[in-house]
Amino acid sequence: MKALLLSLLLLPTLSFAQTSLDGLWEGTMTVGGIYSNEALPMQLYITTEGSTVTGRSYVTLPDGEVLRMDLSGRIYGDRSISLVEISFVGDAANEIMPEFSRQYQIVYKPDLWNSELRGYWQEVTDLTFNTLRRRGRMVLRKQKNERA
Repeated sequence: MKALLLSLLLLPTLSFAQTSLDGLWEGTMTVGGIYSNEALPMQLYITTEGSTVTGRSYVTLPDGEVLRMDLSGRIYGDRSISLVEISFVGDAANEIMPEFSRQYQIVYKPDLWNSELRGYWQEVTDLTFNTLRRRGRMVLRKQKNERA
């Protein structure tokens, strides 16, 4: 009886503790192919409204410059996410034009302590099956302290 009462008291606290997709995610993305171990630091800042996902990506290049792109996409019932880079975000401090745009296929794995986005990116091109099409993997973890 005491265990039931305690669990009923903790239930509202635990429901508020559930993680959300919205916010800052940090990790890495590989470059040089799906099987490459060469990784670049990456951040995503994501907001959701219903099934619509918008956000911004920040990729730190080897020379220390940061490439920023706006993203748009959708989350599906199975927690998979499809995102596409829709525009370059340039300003006086960020004039690096990307060589190509990316699309992302990501799976959202919510967890109270270690939520994760894991998936793949690929170059947006009409040559879908071209062996020179750039692709890679990505793994990002939800940040508690949002710095972006």
